[in-house]
Amino acid sequence: MADYLYGSAHVRALENAIVGRDRMERLLQAKSTDEAYAMLSEFGIRVIRDSESGAFLREATLLEILKNAYRTVAELAPDSGAMRLWLYPYDCNNLKAAIKGFFRKIDPQSMMFDFGTADVESILKMVSTGDFSPLPSTMRKGAADAVEAYAKTKNPQVIDLILDRACYADMLEAALADGNPYVVQLVQAKIDLVNLMMTVRILRMKSGEAGKNLLRDALITGGRFSDDTLLALYDGGEEMLWEHVRHSAYEKFATAVAASDRSLTAVERSADDVWMEMIRAAKWIPVGQEAMVAFLLAHEYEVRNLRIVLAGKEAGLPVATVRERIRENYV
Repeated sequence: MADYLYGSAHVRALENAIVGRDRMERLLQAKSTDEAYAMLSEFGIRVIRDSESGAFLREATLLEILKNAYRTVAELAPDSGAMRLWLYPYDCNNLKAAIKGFFRKIDPQSMMFDFGTADVESILKMVSTGDFSPLPSTMRKGAADAVEAYAKTKNPQVIDLILDRACYADMLEAALADGNPYVVQLVQAKIDLVNLMMTVRILRMKSGEAGKNLLRDALITGGRFSDDTLLALYDGGEEMLWEHVRHSAYEKFATAVAASDRSLTAVERSADDVWMEMIRAAKWIPVGQEAMVAFLLAHEYEVRNLRIVLAGKEAGLPVATVRERIRENYV
């Protein structure tokens, strides 16, 4: 714990710069996209513009926020698997894009993040050579399996299914190896919430046995709900599913959904808000890597909410419509 004394104090100080509820509301009230970006600059965020047109580059600006957060934590805890594992989803996204681009003979870089444990060029080289050895163990095998499965089926969905499962397996393995109960709980909860969301989506497709087979292929192992439990809940229908969730560790998820209009948007927002509540538990832990993990995930949510607000401004959506899509913030 002493190893994280300075790091914990440092990120606690930096948390004050996160765009939280009050600042997010100010952005919502901005009268134009230009005014919203001016506010970001006021908040201390580096706004990136196109060098030729001068246009605001939303995704580049948001990605820079995440890069800075991960860079800060990497300097404070350079050898921590508990920090590194949150980069695996970016590797996973980049692998999916690179594999699909390879087979379609298109440049996938516009769909890739310049971010992760491996850079874009490395991922592209892995796919072109078939050597995935630099990746975590399950994604390494998953990438090879995804290439083989797509070559046989020509179905791009198999790439997503195989790599998503591999990514979460590696995240959970890294969390268990690190041994911090808070980090393990966060990863397992993420797996559970993703699985519950998939179950609800497929239930609402009303595709019967075909939907059940799709769910069986998509479910991610490692959470508190077993595959058998979720498949049985699929058979029982959505009301049975929410009743089961209501009597689990995710009671607040079921309660939030019951109080909403139960649209998929509302269900997704409730799942995210429940997970954010778990992240915020780190606020009560004075010293430890928990503060730094929460700092990273707080920035993930900050960026998600900023994307919702800025995209809403660009599209000219009403403030009320944008506000109802915003997730809970860390601060």
